[in-house]
Amino acid sequence: MLQMFRLQFPAALFAVFILLATMPALASSEGQKGGFAHDGSDLEPDSRVVYGTLENGLRYAVMKNSTPTGVAALRMRVATGSLNETEKQRGIAHFLEHMAFNGSKNVAEGEMIKRLERYGLSFGADTNASTGFSQTTYKLNLPSIGEEILNEAFFLMRETAENLTLDKDAIERERGIIASEKRSRDSVNFRALVANLGFLTEGSGLVDRLPIGTNETIASMPRSEFVKYYRAYYRPENTFIAFIGDVETDLAIKKIETYFGNWRSAFSPPPASETPPVNIIPGRIGYHQNDEILTTVSLGILHPYQERPDNLARRKEGFLRALGAQIVNRRLDRKVDAGDAPYLDASIIRFAPEDKVDAWIIRMRSNPENWREALAGGDQEIRRAFTYGFSQTELDEALARWRKRLQVAVDRKDTRKTYAGLEYNYAKELVDSFANERVFTAPETDLERFEKFAAEISLADVERVFRERWTGIEKPFVYLATDQKLDNPEAEIGSALIASRKIAVSPLESEQRKKFAYTNFGKRGLVTREAYLPDADAYTVTFANNVRLNFKQTDFDRDTIGVRVRVGSGFISMPQKDESLRRLAENLLNGSGVEGYSADELRTLFAGKRVGTRVRLRPNNDALEIVGGTNRENLPDQLNLMTAHVTAPAYREQTVRRYHDKIKAWYPTHDATPLRVADKELPRMIRSGDRRYGYDSLESFLLPEIADVRDWMGPQLENGLIEITIVGDVDRATAIAEVARTFGALRRRADSKDAFLDMRKLEFPAQPAEPFTYYHQGNQDQAVVRIYWPTPDASDPVNIFKMQVLRSVFRNQLTAVLREEMAATYSPGAGLFANDLFEDYGYLFASVTAAPENVDAVHQAILDVGKGLADGAIDQDIFGRALKPIMDDINSTLENNGYWLNILGDAQTDATGLARHRIRENILRNMTVDDIKVLAAQIFDTQAAVTAYVLPAPPEEAQTDPVRVGG
Repeated sequence: MLQMFRLQFPAALFAVFILLATMPALASSEGQKGGFAHDGSDLEPDSRVVYGTLENGLRYAVMKNSTPTGVAALRMRVATGSLNETEKQRGIAHFLEHMAFNGSKNVAEGEMIKRLERYGLSFGADTNASTGFSQTTYKLNLPSIGEEILNEAFFLMRETAENLTLDKDAIERERGIIASEKRSRDSVNFRALVANLGFLTEGSGLVDRLPIGTNETIASMPRSEFVKYYRAYYRPENTFIAFIGDVETDLAIKKIETYFGNWRSAFSPPPASETPPVNIIPGRIGYHQNDEILTTVSLGILHPYQERPDNLARRKEGFLRALGAQIVNRRLDRKVDAGDAPYLDASIIRFAPEDKVDAWIIRMRSNPENWREALAGGDQEIRRAFTYGFSQTELDEALARWRKRLQVAVDRKDTRKTYAGLEYNYAKELVDSFANERVFTAPETDLERFEKFAAEISLADVERVFRERWTGIEKPFVYLATDQKLDNPEAEIGSALIASRKIAVSPLESEQRKKFAYTNFGKRGLVTREAYLPDADAYTVTFANNVRLNFKQTDFDRDTIGVRVRVGSGFISMPQKDESLRRLAENLLNGSGVEGYSADELRTLFAGKRVGTRVRLRPNNDALEIVGGTNRENLPDQLNLMTAHVTAPAYREQTVRRYHDKIKAWYPTHDATPLRVADKELPRMIRSGDRRYGYDSLESFLLPEIADVRDWMGPQLENGLIEITIVGDVDRATAIAEVARTFGALRRRADSKDAFLDMRKLEFPAQPAEPFTYYHQGNQDQAVVRIYWPTPDASDPVNIFKMQVLRSVFRNQLTAVLREEMAATYSPGAGLFANDLFEDYGYLFASVTAAPENVDAVHQAILDVGKGLADGAIDQDIFGRALKPIMDDINSTLENNGYWLNILGDAQTDATGLARHRIRENILRNMTVDDIKVLAAQIFDTQAAVTAYVLPAPPEEAQTDPVRVGG
């Protein structure tokens, strides 16, 4: 069973808010003069949220949420960003955000992060901030809610709001870190995004106010400008506090009043910043060229942005707009899935950056040589919808999908997370709603409003609004970003559009909706063995045909069920050491649907149901996995579909063609950044050339064929051991009955896995005389330094937890030395690989992005940090700050379905997940600093370290300056 800890980077303290979003802000945050979006709106706010305004003008929102129990999130949003900067201050809003961690009136420089780590907040993951055009947001995720940690969190936020010292020497030390961050983010893709933003907002100056600033201002802004900006914009009436968590709202409000109630600004508020309007010129053509970027071509309409309050009428208009866009997006997806599209993928988006313009865009990604055909394909789909409208069947499908999303939100309202990464979480949604002047409404009222709208609207309404939004389509803008060098871009792009316009469009033919045939798999399977696992409060069940079920009932996510099916031996059974075969197999099985139904037909078939699957053939995993999430009502359909993926896999030629087209488009860009080159070369290097890792030439990707995949996966799917894990809000009897009806009804399966001993061998390379060196074709001022040390393997679970803590110690020390002392990098990372499939193999590594001229110094500094740890430079405070966030994460993981899906996933085969779970808390609680010192001395042997550099290619081989036309 897989056991792997991946690269650990502190999360970014900066975000450039170039958001190509379908639901942008409704009104400018600069327009907020007080109050809340629900004041005066006919939309009812969610009653669980308590809003208020202090006498000094600071606004707040607090919400009690008990998922997970015993945690909370504190957010402080200040309504200022890069748009408020003067020419001499460009980048100061973001720079100031960094200075929040560099000393205040009551907290010495360098102590804030350490103080938070002592309370269990991990730097980056729990302690974070971001800067945009018009806001700066500070974020603390609290792993516990005792009086002491609450006081510390509110105290530090108040320090940030008013008491930063902005020490001159600290500013000087931070300049290098900011410059390193700017350098690390300055990729060819970032430049392409900036060029696109400049084209779409031409005349507004928005592109000249990117939050990262300029090299000149970063290097030269004096302390006086920091003080001026800080005092002008960090003020109570500009501040919004959100507190969400397992704390009574009265207590949260009292904390806000205690820590912020006496805040007063002694400085007059500055005048509101003004930016010019966007120059909207119909028919504009734009072009951006770079040898290392993917090709995208966009066609769209620009409208002046209209500020309107968030109310029922605005929501209904947005509902109608979104329905039309969703229908066209499904048409685009169907063409791709059927192999009929001239583009690799395409979609309609709405783009309204900082309320400067309201754009509707259809964006197509294509192979470079096919951009003309892609443009024509997108243009014709828009014209088809504009001319002939939609069908009732299409509208019904879109409504069914929308209704299901809202029903799920209602079901999960009381178990959604306080804070999280990618999934919906209340901390993010509350702050975003406030920032966008959007009423934060309750899921049940959202569903009621949807049903009212759905009953009122007609197909003609959706078509009317779609045509209104695409008014001006006869003279759209076109923007091409590509690696293709055009002699006369404006003429060639214009000619391509003219050629497309000569092709008449016709209405779509109606499609007959199919019924899913895979519902009967034979005689219901019998249970032959069942056992209770008291330490996991879970059950293991074995059926007569050897299919295994691991089950745990939870209420962490209401009416939510996670299902994971592990089949055969997966990656470890691959008949040849060839990463290209694995990639083709995963794409083929995942993208082909099942026999009789394409992937797109399955999406239509299950529209309105919480049913879906993803097939995974991950490296370092000893099973093919089919994963999905569902609810009690749709569990039968979910298991029907998963069983069909095993019994009736489809191997579609069109899926292979689409995969090859995407690879051909992507491969020329694989060396565009040092990290991409690292992804290609270093996994193979650190395994002494094992060809299952990294990848070779484009031609190597195109060599495997469907027959190779079928020969490999066919026997695995037909006979391989099946172990199913179901975790979630469903009773045991139902789960067993549904598995008995589906997987339990199949013919007898293998009772064990083959060893595949040759595939379980990995070898750490010998230390070379000089670092391994590779080259990228991206920006000349970027390089990566990686150093690897061999570690114990994953056979002893005790070592896993010790190495996890050592990694955190190492990461923290790298940050202290390379970031804070040397200012040589923005975000040093530390990673760990440990997998029980591979005996006598594992590694810990450092990964640092640096200036090319500094790689040797960075290399030596990393080695010195490792040697210091090996020599015992770990005191109780360093150890405690690394251990505490890991310890405090235990309770949250125990209330997470994903954790239990992982832990129980191999409960009836090798049970390594359960073994780690059973000892985790005891090992961590009893771990000592001496344990980590011993392990550090064992691992950080400089004679065993293997180093790799990824450097810019020599200048004569590098990309010339990009070409831009029309913005």
